[in-house]
Amino acid sequence: MSQVSPSHHPPPLDELHFQFQRIAAIHDSSSDWFESLVRWHLADGTIRGPLDILPYWLSPNHQADFTRFTIERAAETLRTNPETRVSINLSPRQVSHPSAVVTLEALRADVQARMIIELTEQRMRDSASLWASVAALREQCGLVVLDDVTRYDMSTRFREEVPVDGIKLDRSIVTLLRDPEERERTVRFIQRATERFGIVVAEGVEDVSLRDLLHDIGVTHLQGFAIDVPRRRLDAPERDDELRRGARAGAEHDGLGPQAT
Repeated sequence: MSQVSPSHHPPPLDELHFQFQRIAAIHDSSSDWFESLVRWHLADGTIRGPLDILPYWLSPNHQADFTRFTIERAAETLRTNPETRVSINLSPRQVSHPSAVVTLEALRADVQARMIIELTEQRMRDSASLWASVAALREQCGLVVLDDVTRYDMSTRFREEVPVDGIKLDRSIVTLLRDPEERERTVRFIQRATERFGIVVAEGVEDVSLRDLLHDIGVTHLQGFAIDVPRRRLDAPERDDELRRGARAGAEHDGLGPQAT
């Protein structure tokens, strides 16, 4: 597990901020949403990513506070952007902690309906207690999707009847589509996923050349730097150098990754 550098203090909550990246529907823009990407803004202008944040805030002594912070910060964004949907990343441990449901229950119904939970991809047991927690959470939000799903996850991470609405394909899937030796097998995997789930997001779309193929095999949404650059405000896309540094900070781990276990 990666740890916060000893030369830096643990990230205080008041220095943590979201950046937002659009997840764009291929057909209907009304089903777009924005993923909330946590970033640590230091006083000297440095922007750090999840690897410098999560080991501390997802530790057992701090995860409840971080879960409340994440949900309440997203809810604030939704209240000030009444036409928008926003997703947040929660780990299986966060989903299973009572603070998640309690914090969601306290929100207005219209805010709950526009909040999407992305259940992160770290290695987790396919346990009845986890899926019971997911089912309870699903009653208090708009959608639940599984994040960073690979070709090898469909039979190991979840059963047929798990209470989720969709999946986000790991960025490695888009990479495999470019490999002539892996393309056919990868297309078949995506097609099986689209037969099973109503929402299938392709992550890591760095150019639009695969858009037509992804559309033809049933992918519903696209996410990546070719689709949208993360911005600090939903109503004001920003593309300056500082934003790009923040957007790229820890980009490989925005799904929260194995370090969040």
